Amino acid sequence: VMFDMDANGILQVSAKDKNTGKSNNVTITNESARLSAEEIERLVNEAAKFAEEDAEAASRVEARNGLERYAYEVRNNIREDNIKEKLSDEDIQTINEAVE
Repeated sequence: VMFDMDANGILQVSAKDKNTGKSNNVTITNESARLSAEEIERLVNEAAKFAEEDAEAASRVEARNGLERYAYEVRNNIREDNIKEKLSDEDIQTINEAVE
């Protein structure tokens, strides 16, 4: 079975039975659900309008993920014996409370 979609969204499906050698082709078009040029232009304009908001949201998510990674790294480090020995119990408790 082979699938081929052209730039116009037309899908051509070809199938060939290896045992019998028979083959068949089907072309599938989607004329009724196509967007008009105006609708495409509107969608492009909306995408451009919200691109800056999306970038800001992605930046906030990235910053939050970085902070969470750092907090977990600190938490894991203070659980190591060689680090734990250098900190007082009060410091360890303060760090644990801040991380949680």
